[in-house]
Amino acid sequence: MARSFTALSGISRNRLAETVTPLEPIGGAWALAAVAPLGVTLLVITAGYAVGGGTDPGFPPHFPTLCYGVANVAVVAALFAAWERERFEVVARFRRPSRREVATGLVATVVGVVVGWPATTVLADGLGVARYTPPTLTTTAGILAVGFGAVVVAPVAEEILYRGLLVGLGLERGHGPLAVGVASLIVFAVAHVFTGGVAGVLNALLLGSLLTWLRLRFDNLVGAWLLHALNNLLELLVGLALVPSLYAL
Repeated sequence: MARSFTALSGISRNRLAETVTPLEPIGGAWALAAVAPLGVTLLVITAGYAVGGGTDPGFPPHFPTLCYGVANVAVVAALFAAWERERFEVVARFRRPSRREVATGLVATVVGVVVGWPATTVLADGLGVARYTPPTLTTTAGILAVGFGAVVVAPVAEEILYRGLLVGLGLERGHGPLAVGVASLIVFAVAHVFTGGVAGVLNALLLGSLLTWLRLRFDNLVGAWLLHALNNLLELLVGLALVPSLYAL
């Protein structure tokens, strides 16, 4: 199964394994850093309700997105400070991309939007859950929060933590690309249940499949970052009512 996957996907298991050797000395507990931003965000929101005696603390509508973005920056900065440069560059694998990687990232963006967005709606309707819709943005604070958290921070930090750290640790410990790719994809998708519900998980699974394949195919995060950034930018424009949404069938 794994061998046929690598043959069909063009992913070299040996090449991937060679690039993650600097991660050998660190413990597997570092994988928890990938979900730390989500944990911090939930802790802050829970603390707000606790201080208010269980009542709505009155957080701004897009406060969780902003908090999650700040937590992502803090966690990535902590990894940078704690690790040697060579080790950090393994998980923050942003090398100069080839023309093929950039072109593939752009094609994947088109596929993710034209196919993935409507597919998310079809799956949500089939499961009888609320459809996924990008947040409607009507205030400057909301635009800045979503722009910072979802467009600027997430495409960099989430790629480092999910497809850099989690994938890198799994590969270093001898697991195959298919296994580590699926594992990181599941964690990435489940993390989006708090911002998009079940449909948000479906959307993250579809988009994340392309992101994971790009990371493994090119042993680089630039193509995945490009797709991630463009997808989130388009969702921001949908939220501003500047472009039509393909989530609405």
